[in-house]
Amino acid sequence: MDDVYIVEIASTGNDGMPKDTVAEVAVCRMFSDGSDFETVYYGRIALDPRDLGKEGLDHLATVYGIEPEGLYMGDPEEIVVKGLQDAVFGKECTSFDVNLTFGRFLCFEPWDTTGELTLLPSYSVRLDRDLRNPPEGEYAIPYAYSRMCPDDPAGVGEGRTALDLAQMSASMMCVLRRNGFF
Repeated sequence: MDDVYIVEIASTGNDGMPKDTVAEVAVCRMFSDGSDFETVYYGRIALDPRDLGKEGLDHLATVYGIEPEGLYMGDPEEIVVKGLQDAVFGKECTSFDVNLTFGRFLCFEPWDTTGELTLLPSYSVRLDRDLRNPPEGEYAIPYAYSRMCPDDPAGVGEGRTALDLAQMSASMMCVLRRNGFF
């Protein structure tokens, strides 16, 4: 068994590129035995809120807790892209929803992850159906995390940024790995 790299993003919507854009990306490495994880990369892209439109800004605020003023504090896109590529190229990667994270965003320019990493199935397929499908108004990763890891081992509290989501995902992956499900 190898270490697995869990990648989560915060985006302006779920339709994917080119309509939506990535605002944040985070990567955690789960140790091969599932004993723990470490954060290996987190980056926020400097975006001008005026370029995103109301729908995109509302999505970032509602789903990820990212307010417009926080978008000015990011790094240039090319720096964040390089950071992600350095963290995951040549590695085995997954996310809660691989189709969304990679299929709609990270396989396209400027990220270009296609053929540069081994993409594992979404780890959410190993969760009970009720954990994968949260009630109306709940977001999938925080919902599943609150039930699988009620003691908040990642220490994220109510956080919803890409970093919080990656740490929640890594904690759930550790539980799955220790129990022989991933």
